[in-house]
Amino acid sequence: MNSGKAGSSTDTLKASPNITNYRGQQLKPSRLTVVISFVLCTTTPFVVIYYWIAYQYFDTSIVTAARVACSEGLFQFFITRFPHSSGNAVFGYAAWLAFQAIMYIYLPGREALGPVTPAGRRLRYKLNGLAAWVATIALWALGAISGIIDPAYIAKNWENLIWTTNVFSVVVVILFHMKARLMPDNKAETFITGSFWYDIFEGGELHPRIGKMWDWRQFFCTRTGGILAWTLIDLSFAAHQYQSHGYLTYTMVAVVILRAWVVVDFFANELWFFYTLDGMYESFGFYNIYGFSGMMPVFWSLQTQYLAKRPQELSNIALISVILLFVAGWWIRFSADYQKMKFRQTDGECRIWGKKAEGIKASHQTADGKLRHSLLLCSGWWGLARHANYPGSVMYTLALCALCGCGGIFPYTEAIIAGGMVIHRCYRDEVKCAAKYGKDWHEYCRRVRWRMIPGVF
Repeated sequence: MNSGKAGSSTDTLKASPNITNYRGQQLKPSRLTVVISFVLCTTTPFVVIYYWIAYQYFDTSIVTAARVACSEGLFQFFITRFPHSSGNAVFGYAAWLAFQAIMYIYLPGREALGPVTPAGRRLRYKLNGLAAWVATIALWALGAISGIIDPAYIAKNWENLIWTTNVFSVVVVILFHMKARLMPDNKAETFITGSFWYDIFEGGELHPRIGKMWDWRQFFCTRTGGILAWTLIDLSFAAHQYQSHGYLTYTMVAVVILRAWVVVDFFANELWFFYTLDGMYESFGFYNIYGFSGMMPVFWSLQTQYLAKRPQELSNIALISVILLFVAGWWIRFSADYQKMKFRQTDGECRIWGKKAEGIKASHQTADGKLRHSLLLCSGWWGLARHANYPGSVMYTLALCALCGCGGIFPYTEAIIAGGMVIHRCYRDEVKCAAKYGKDWHEYCRRVRWRMIPGVF
């Protein structure tokens, strides 16, 4: 494992009630924060399982499932319908992890430096996610065409795989919590408060690694159960729709293609991930590990699950309108992120929307004692709102949900989660930026008044 030194800051951060850490968090969390962490850690897996129960037993109706849960009692409701695993699912998931690990190591890809960490380091990343995605989908297609694999295998073994990924994710959370406490890679970037549930939820280490190139966050969040798996899950449920009903709906095809578009865009610009809130400030804990490996594969595929069970078609006008909403949302998010990265990579020497880019040079001190500078963009989308990319993400997510029509809440859950997450992330991001940049951040807020939507929020 890597070891990191940062002068007097090499001791693991311990709880202290009067100061904040580099992420703008109180080193001693409040009781309410601890309670919220406990509730999220202990209930989220059951919410995931609840959605599988609604899919499996109640034709995707979460309202009907809720009524039955109220009449039977929660314990009886879950115990009689709890998912089970199987040897095939465990073996299949293990093979999936091994396959992705091999590609992560051996597939070619350019190497790039990420942002400066709180300890003053710049970590190197291998950006071969797009090659891994292409190889994965190509092998799936080859296996399906040749008859070696059932293209609907994931959908048909959804119960077993949900059980397996849930158990696996929880075990990984515990292992990395222990690692953060006992043998962190870089103590200056390890945050332990002593509050068990808060530390489990937030995580301890910021950038756990093996050697110089194996980054656990990159592997778990983007490869194993994270973003790369979305396309495979969608394709499996599309195959399940075809095998069950004898046809594919245009809406199913649209969902698969549009979400694949999001995935390809992510991997084509993989470096951008390490400049996001998740990549820069979030420690590797339940939020990151279970969120990407246990929760997102289920909630970020609800549309194809729904359409596999309940095929829906939209009118041509509705279909075109929804696709246009998706394209508009994606373009806002993409162009906003592109403007920010271009501004940073050119050290502010660029033009945005036909004008010379304007920004603020913000200063911050890293744990190695060095004063460093970051550029805060005040032009283009970022002159309109401080989190200009977030509304676009919600727009294209809502468009994916709208492809399922208006038959129930089930497929719209992703949009509800995404909306709540971006609002929460907006406030959390501002707390972190205020702690990091101080008066420079306040000046930025003075120049760019609105958080996400000009004139509204």
